[in-house]
Amino acid sequence: MRGNNDPTAALLLGSAAGLWAFFKGFRVLREYKLLEDTPRIPIRSIPMGFIHIRGKAESEQALSSPLTRTPCCFYKVEIDEWKSSGDSHSWQHCCTDMDGYRFYLADDTGKVLIDAHAAEYDLPLTVTREVNSHAALSSAGPAVSDNDLLQYVSYAQMHRMTERVGQWIDKRIDKATPAANPQAEAKREALREFFAAIPDAAKSGRPPIEVLQKLASVTGPLKDPALEQKRQMMLEHLQQMEAAGESIPLPVHAPSAASGRFRLREYLVVPGQEYCIDGTCVENSAAGGKDPTMIAKGTNEPTFLISAKSDAEVHRSLRKRAALMILGGAALALVCIAGLLFHLKLF
Repeated sequence: MRGNNDPTAALLLGSAAGLWAFFKGFRVLREYKLLEDTPRIPIRSIPMGFIHIRGKAESEQALSSPLTRTPCCFYKVEIDEWKSSGDSHSWQHCCTDMDGYRFYLADDTGKVLIDAHAAEYDLPLTVTREVNSHAALSSAGPAVSDNDLLQYVSYAQMHRMTERVGQWIDKRIDKATPAANPQAEAKREALREFFAAIPDAAKSGRPPIEVLQKLASVTGPLKDPALEQKRQMMLEHLQQMEAAGESIPLPVHAPSAASGRFRLREYLVVPGQEYCIDGTCVENSAAGGKDPTMIAKGTNEPTFLISAKSDAEVHRSLRKRAALMILGGAALALVCIAGLLFHLKLF
């Protein structure tokens, strides 16, 4: 029986990590070659398929970022938690919270709609905040109080959970186009909107009437006459409440403040700033006559990058990252495998 100082597990883990980095590096190298070989084109001339454009962000709607209350089109907040295990102490990733509206990217020739939710982001760091529930909390920080940050951590964790439910719905429910199966598409979208609304509903204690109304509309008609009658009654009641401007109190409370020590880093897409976007131009099925196309993550080509850097900086960063992952991963895997063979006396 091996003792606690047996390095077998660590060597196996190092070998697996090295191999993962090695193969991941080739994916990054492929992305680098794709971006390098894709010329930038004016927004007015974009075709369907993978494109490379640059312009300024514009938005008809803006939201306040969680850490600095900056008006933005989109935000990403990375949350790490301080973990202690014996003599080991380190920051470990807790979750990443992203939210925002679809926005436009505009140049001198025109503008195009951007759906940024599935993108990879290369954005400047706006601010880093640390908060500890076991220390004295400030009532007012640079933008938000420490207690507000702890509340936000709980919200972000709930938001991430509902996003995963939405991803599960995408896999389980028929994802046919609206033209081929409009009922399945409408049901999928309604369920996604319902779960996406849960964090805000828990925060306010009141659900959005429109989301419930849409969900009740697309789930029918039901085969059971009694259930269909109840669905119709609920739909009628929701319509009356919407017309009267009322809402339904929820028997839930806002999520309690998180407990522990956390580090939060904020990244923003800000109106008026220039961004470089590499993504796929697709048909906007929900356009309704406006914005018939948009840039999103493609099905056949998953590369979708939003960066605040210049083209040369993006290419240089990807090339360096690919080289480090391929060479570093190979070196780590070889060293750990050799160490494992020597330890097990197989070499």
